[in-house]
Amino acid sequence: MRKPKKIKALHQTKQSTFRSLAPALALSLLIPFILFFAAEGCISFALSHPRLIPKGYALNLLRYYYANFERDVIQFSDSCSRYDAGLFYTLKPGTCRFVNREFDVGYNINNLGVRDNETALENPEIVVIGDSQAMGWAVGQEQTFPSLLGKFTGKTVLNTGVSSYGTAREMIMLDRVARGRLKYLIIQYADNDYDENRYFVANNHHMNISSAEKYEDVRRFHKENTEYYPGKHILTLIKILRSPDISISDPVASPYQSDEADVFLQVLQKSRPDLRNLKIIIFEANPYAANDRSFLENLKKQIKDPSYPDYIRNIVVLDLGKELNAGRYLTLDDHMNADGHRLIAERLTAVIQTLESKR
Repeated sequence: MRKPKKIKALHQTKQSTFRSLAPALALSLLIPFILFFAAEGCISFALSHPRLIPKGYALNLLRYYYANFERDVIQFSDSCSRYDAGLFYTLKPGTCRFVNREFDVGYNINNLGVRDNETALENPEIVVIGDSQAMGWAVGQEQTFPSLLGKFTGKTVLNTGVSSYGTAREMIMLDRVARGRLKYLIIQYADNDYDENRYFVANNHHMNISSAEKYEDVRRFHKENTEYYPGKHILTLIKILRSPDISISDPVASPYQSDEADVFLQVLQKSRPDLRNLKIIIFEANPYAANDRSFLENLKKQIKDPSYPDYIRNIVVLDLGKELNAGRYLTLDDHMNADGHRLIAERLTAVIQTLESKR
């Protein structure tokens, strides 16, 4: 039975209307996706060009996102690091590339598992201990302050800095170094050394190192947490903004802890390496140039106590807080740039030259 002409005409009208509206409907559905991924692209561009990010809340927000959800961390890199039963990890001997938003640098790593050449292991005259700032996280190997210090002084310098080590593990690493010709020990201190140092002292001057399985678990979590998927920037930033537990603010120096200097000095005295015949020089370098702290001031006061041995009372405290400012750090990442490393090398050279002239 044929449809009545009126019904057929109405049906054709509906089809014609739908066909005419379909492009508009499709576009209305596509627009949110287009806007979403346009915003995603803008964030990616900003992360790759952090100097264009407005200072203040916007920069601090992207710093938080970058540090916690995107940045590669060298101590958990398959190509650059390895498990170590005495230190949890060291760098992996050989060569590797370490890449993040603001840098792409090569690492030459010796058999000790630190960022230096094999020759530097042969009875160095100067050893630098420290964390990622001393290691030279974001700069070329020849731009690190230990490398420049060797050029400026003409002395053999060994850089044993490894990312996230506190003073306690730095001293364990120092114990693996040939120290027959060692004259100077340079310590790059950071505010986050305190927790590790306090644990070392509270644990009867011993570090309990986690297992290889734990290291692999942490490495696997880091890889999964920083892996990118379409829309990650926008979705993660929304979670951050909605979280009541996350505060986005300007970087500030960690407050000085009442026992911080004492704990640090206990680490120096209770660790295995014998420091009695060394000249110790200490300075502080913290993330994001947050170097306005009272640790060095309190340390100066404490080492005046006559009950300390000579090598402690004669520590040289080098305060670079005012000079080691934001202009000597990267923008998005919290590590020093090449200018920061050169400044430190120049100031340390001046100190060593003064000490040499008094010999």
